[in-house]
Amino acid sequence: MRVRTVLLAMLSGGCLLLAACDSGGGKGATPSLTLAETTSSSTAAMESMVSPPPDDTNGTASAPLTPLPRVFDPEVMRDSVLRILTDSYGIEGVESVTCPPEQPVEVGLTFDCTAVVDGDTQRVPITVKNEDGEYEVGYPG
Repeated sequence: MRVRTVLLAMLSGGCLLLAACDSGGGKGATPSLTLAETTSSSTAAMESMVSPPPDDTNGTASAPLTPLPRVFDPEVMRDSVLRILTDSYGIEGVESVTCPPEQPVEVGLTFDCTAVVDGDTQRVPITVKNEDGEYEVGYPG
């Protein structure tokens, strides 16, 4: 399982790098990601970025009446935001990025990840762009 996670992270990084090299957004453009850009196109890989909330059924079999909301995987988002800050925005000295858990994939939702840049903690605004999990990473401030 750990090997799969490492391979998925490497594949995600390669896809993100290719997407960043091909984007041509220019200075001032705000990068955005889709699940397909940050993971492989397979359903299993997409579910690593956006997954349902934890199962609370304790082994009992019951069908939910409404679909469970999809949520972003904070570790995958952290890695993607870190790459955008360093590769797309060209920010040097990014020490770490932390993204909150259980953030739902809801169009228009905004929340903040936190980046430590040269010892200073800065908020990084995230805006969910569509129900496919595409989100925009704002400039830290």
